[in-house]
Amino acid sequence: MSLKSFLLPFVMLLTVPVFADDPKPAKNDDVKPSAAEKFFADGRDALFQGDYDKAVELLAKAVEADGGKTGYRLNLARALRYAGKEDAAVKQLEEILKASPDHVEAGQTLCEIYAARKQWKEIVALLEPLLKYRHDYPNYHILAEARYNLGEFDKARKNYEEAVKLNPQSAVDHYQLGNIYLGINAFALASESYQTALRLGLDTPVLHYKLGSALFNLRNYFGAMSVREVKSGKPGAIEQKWYLVEAAPGGKDLFRCAPEISAAYQVAKALADGIEDRPDIRVLMASIYLNAGRFGQAYEMFEKIGSAVKEEDKALFYYYQAQAALGIGDYDRYLELLGQAIKLKPEAYKSTLVDAYVQVADRYNQAGDLDRYLEFLVKAVAESPQTAALHLKLGNAYEEAQKFGPAVAQWRMVLDLEPDHPQRMNLLNLIDKYRSETPIKVVPKTEVKKEKGAEKK
Repeated sequence: MSLKSFLLPFVMLLTVPVFADDPKPAKNDDVKPSAAEKFFADGRDALFQGDYDKAVELLAKAVEADGGKTGYRLNLARALRYAGKEDAAVKQLEEILKASPDHVEAGQTLCEIYAARKQWKEIVALLEPLLKYRHDYPNYHILAEARYNLGEFDKARKNYEEAVKLNPQSAVDHYQLGNIYLGINAFALASESYQTALRLGLDTPVLHYKLGSALFNLRNYFGAMSVREVKSGKPGAIEQKWYLVEAAPGGKDLFRCAPEISAAYQVAKALADGIEDRPDIRVLMASIYLNAGRFGQAYEMFEKIGSAVKEEDKALFYYYQAQAALGIGDYDRYLELLGQAIKLKPEAYKSTLVDAYVQVADRYNQAGDLDRYLEFLVKAVAESPQTAALHLKLGNAYEEAQKFGPAVAQWRMVLDLEPDHPQRMNLLNLIDKYRSETPIKVVPKTEVKKEKGAEKK
């Protein structure tokens, strides 16, 4: 068949004349909207014009005239909500979901109302099934918020992670994700989330404090410090993007400065921006100095805030302050503070006393004070009498002090506690050597030969 013959029937069809009695196709202008459609159109206009009461009246008539259309009910629910009639809005949304359980917009709107009412369980029950119908940001955001408030942090984390994938510009979601990471000790992830929230414009004292906590646990105390000139500066102040740690040699306006990405800067920034000046924040700042080895500054900070610390936190506070006292070489104060911590919470800190005695003993040994070295080793042994390593250490100290009788006694206790001790043979030899307080004289081989020669003569 030729192309011409194939097209002919269509050409003929197009050229057939229209007779006068043929019915004319209806024009759109001739179709009048139904009453329901008219009420809906006018009601929706009123809704977007902000006349909510009028919108409620007109949209209610549209629903009454044609209650089967979910679009009518959804807009009526919105108008009722904006007019402050939330209970009535909830009823309309529930009607929609009864008829169409997969209606995402109705579910989201209802969940927004539930969120304002803190009805977190209802949100989870309603929104979880809707995820399979629409993979979008509002669903994951609202669901994450609900689970976070219910304490379901693992599920909330997954929902927030999905939310920030779909909307990476949400500073609030990054912040909440940081809170979850901080709560599960995922400090690197928490730091990253908090920093992202800051870059996106969420800048609050609490955010700085939490970022400081994350960086502290990452051992980023002062970051990569540098020496900078700051006119009229003073240690402990924030200067633009730097925290002034201490004066630097070389000039009155020179300071060692910590950068923004450091625990010290973030905690100081939180305080400078007006966070409530609580003892726990001050303790964190003092702990930054303590862990960075600035014991003198840390001890001074602890001294200033001690009276303000809550009773339930004092045991931990005394323990931290004790470490600062040890750092500055005030051993009596160290043991005093540790004793207070033990008194308040023995189950947590009693076990640290032995190590404390050993640490103090070692410090005196390094200083060449053998008597005090022995004194604190004796205290350590008294505190933990069944620890062979302590008896060995004390025995060796007695030997160094040339107190051979007590040394032998300690070595024997080592073998009593651990008959197969790795140094067993060495200890047996030492015990044999010092079995009396006067050590046995070991005769050199040359002298032994001389004595044998004298006998022959």
